Amino acid sequence: MKIFRTKNAKINFWLDVTLIVAILAVILYAFFWPIRVTGNSMSPAVNHGDHLVLSRFLGRFGSLSSGDVVLVRIDGNTAVKRLAAVPGDHIRMVAGVLYVNSTAAAWAMHGNCDKIIDKTLGSDEFFLLGDNLENSTDSRHFGSVNQRQIVAKILLRYFPLTDIKFY
Repeated sequence: MKIFRTKNAKINFWLDVTLIVAILAVILYAFFWPIRVTGNSMSPAVNHGDHLVLSRFLGRFGSLSSGDVVLVRIDGNTAVKRLAAVPGDHIRMVAGVLYVNSTAAAWAMHGNCDKIIDKTLGSDEFFLLGDNLENSTDSRHFGSVNQRQIVAKILLRYFPLTDIKFY
């Protein structure tokens, strides 16, 4: 039994399959992107060696909120950091405690920070922190970042398998 009646039907079939695979690859690349973390600036939330799935689309065009974990590009390097504050927020850090709009941050930060910060973010400013304050280079050092510097939003930690987590 012949599946294809003509040679052209067979060629058209394979062209369709190739086009569908190419479209799916572009969509998956735009929406889901796996990375492996190096460094401990976000420990214990994200650790060295963790494997994450990110969304470039949500990082660029989605709504970002305080507490979201993102991939950011600073001076040609990428790093995983937490959005401590978003445009329009007032941030204050005193004695290692971060206050966003007069409310203490809802996520756990580890380590001490002697730096005093008191700032209201502009319309395109995001303030980033690593959860491991003593081992993180973040907005305390390089200042706030803009939306263009946010590469992706972290969606999922899928490895190690014993510590799968949705963000």
